[in-house]
Amino acid sequence: IDKQINSYNYNKIFEFPNLYNGWIESKSDQIFKQVSTSIKSSLDNKEKYLEILFDPVPNLDEVAVGSNWNQLFRKGVAKNLQVPEYVTNRGGPSTLEWSNLYWMNRIAEYLIKSCNKKNVIALSISGEGLNTKTPTPLKLYKSTQLLRLSDQTKPNSELLSGSIPCDFIIVISPCQESHYKYAKQIADKLNVPVIALNSPYSYRYDLGAGSPFVLTYIMKRVPKGWIFRQYPKDFEIIIEGPDYEITKAFTSSKQLSLVEISKVSMKSSTEKYGATGNDRIFEN
Repeated sequence: IDKQINSYNYNKIFEFPNLYNGWIESKSDQIFKQVSTSIKSSLDNKEKYLEILFDPVPNLDEVAVGSNWNQLFRKGVAKNLQVPEYVTNRGGPSTLEWSNLYWMNRIAEYLIKSCNKKNVIALSISGEGLNTKTPTPLKLYKSTQLLRLSDQTKPNSELLSGSIPCDFIIVISPCQESHYKYAKQIADKLNVPVIALNSPYSYRYDLGAGSPFVLTYIMKRVPKGWIFRQYPKDFEIIIEGPDYEITKAFTSSKQLSLVEISKVSMKSSTEKYGATGNDRIFEN
């Protein structure tokens, strides 16, 4: 039984995304619509250092073995980047990185079409997508380019020397403090905004990198639920109950620590479902 249809957020495009068709462009495309709106609001408010955090695939727990939702999503990745589908399914980390390349490409398209940006530079840490042995090179939107972050940190690099035009940076999957540091330094040098996209984990054991990066959009699992925010709205603690029943448990105008969020989510889940009545149910 899928109890989402009875939840407050069902089919409401700017509420907590529906699990799991919110990831799928051919269905609701809900996550991208929320991400793009949050980016636009942040830029309109003169934010310069943006961080976006959400699971890059619908079912993160099953990325290594595959699931129906992930397979459907991967077809969209291959279509958008114009690569054979098998290229995007070489194992857990690689599959996640190709998924983030897809999200980066869609964000770049939005920036160029809707935010008056002309040259978006994506910075890769893993190098996925830059491998010349890939049978079919991925196709990025118009003037979007993919470079390796480690190649662009020196003053004489293509980016910092000005030989490559750039008015927006997206750094893909940052996970070390140095990744954020270099991304900020490059953005400051070029006087352009930067998005840190989908860090696989926080080097500071919290949510994101912290200041000066602003959590523009976040939809990440916490104990018994999720933390959710669309800039400039409040942070929301969401309880995911049995059979995907969704409840908004708490809102905060300020960013809470992961410890604070976990305490609220655990307490709210226990009050609603009992101490052992809210184990997650996985869908294939």
